[in-house]
Amino acid sequence: MKVLLVKPEFKNAFTKLSLIRTEPLELEYMSAICKRNGIEAKICDLTVRGNSLKKSLAGFRPDLVAVTANFVHIYAVRKYVKLVKDFDASILTMVGGPHAEVMPEDFYMDGLDIVCHSGGFRPFETLIAAKDLVDFANLKGICYQKEGVWYKNDRELFDVTELPYPDRSHFERYKDKYKYVTMNPCATLKTGYSCPNQCNYCFSTLLNGGKYLCREPKDVVEEIKTIPCDNIWIVDDTFYVNTAKLEEFVTLLKEEKIEKKYSLYFRADFIAAHPEHMKLLADVGVTMCAVGLEVIEDEVLEKYNKKSSVGLILEAIRVLKECNIECIGLFMVDIDAEKSYFKKLYEFIKKHELYLSTISILTPMPGTGQYEKYKDRIMTDDYRKWDFVHLTIEPTKMSKFTFCSQFYWLYVKLACLIFKKKVLSAKYIRVAISASVDYWAGAIKSIWRKS
Repeated sequence: MKVLLVKPEFKNAFTKLSLIRTEPLELEYMSAICKRNGIEAKICDLTVRGNSLKKSLAGFRPDLVAVTANFVHIYAVRKYVKLVKDFDASILTMVGGPHAEVMPEDFYMDGLDIVCHSGGFRPFETLIAAKDLVDFANLKGICYQKEGVWYKNDRELFDVTELPYPDRSHFERYKDKYKYVTMNPCATLKTGYSCPNQCNYCFSTLLNGGKYLCREPKDVVEEIKTIPCDNIWIVDDTFYVNTAKLEEFVTLLKEEKIEKKYSLYFRADFIAAHPEHMKLLADVGVTMCAVGLEVIEDEVLEKYNKKSSVGLILEAIRVLKECNIECIGLFMVDIDAEKSYFKKLYEFIKKHELYLSTISILTPMPGTGQYEKYKDRIMTDDYRKWDFVHLTIEPTKMSKFTFCSQFYWLYVKLACLIFKKKVLSAKYIRVAISASVDYWAGAIKSIWRKS
């Protein structure tokens, strides 16, 4: 059996910036699983220029094609599945990933054979280990299609201790292609699954059935020792919230004398409450921390069940500066925001020197509390627009035209500020401004078409 593992391509105006491109970590796990079962696997990362699904099919001739996907990829998956079946109708096709886990029915499409909806990588391993003898009806964690009818099997459990270390041979081959903002090259590492918090706008809390799991620090550090890169982006939704585990992680890095640089995620309330732990992390190489600051209005934070406040946000920013850790502020503009909020947010970012911030638009992800609240105001079911920089809900305090104009103008102003402070090169600034203009023009065109 031969398995082709595919990471979809997704393009929008902002992907032109090429500030972030992550190694296909989930596919590297699957490649490692294939190896331990004596099965040949190949990764086809379509986000890397020059890679082609058509060429990979012809050159590798797989028996199974597995695609990882998120919300914005559903149209790409449909295209890939057709391409695979046109090449060889006997090839088994399957899809997994966050979207498939929470909304598997969205992938009930012609040509797709299996959708993995739970169990992490366990259904995949069961399938490849059994080769042609597996009975789909008895395989937990999947939906499968038989004679044009879809069936959904029981949930499968996910055991984080079953995971092998990722097969990073693909990363080593394409190392120069993967980066995270100023970390270039950059590998990725995952220590936790799902999220222990209950923010009602966040999709991550729904993963793994809402059950948060995290790996033991010793296992994580052992993996870090194998990673052929000095920069590592820890891509958990939040890093260790158990301070004993965090302290063990730091101690082990020191004992092993590992000298690398790390970027990770934390909540503002954790940072504000644990300045001493942030200092420990800084001492072992943490140089960047992405923080879900979201909004700078207490009443909106309460609406999101964020369990945070503007006071905590300010304290978190102070703590990170004191530790010499770059704060990457993750902001979100509420759909019911006033026009004046855009200026307020810009001034806040400028004042606190959060030059590597990102700003998104509240997007009601299916399954979340915000989706239930706003589902009657959703303007599009085209998931390609659910990339957090498109307007998907009708705003209440201003017109769609005004909202889009203010949002993309905010990005232009930030790009100019970043250029002035020499945080990124002029090339990135030109592309950022161009992307903002392109998005604004596309948004306005869409609004006029529907009016």
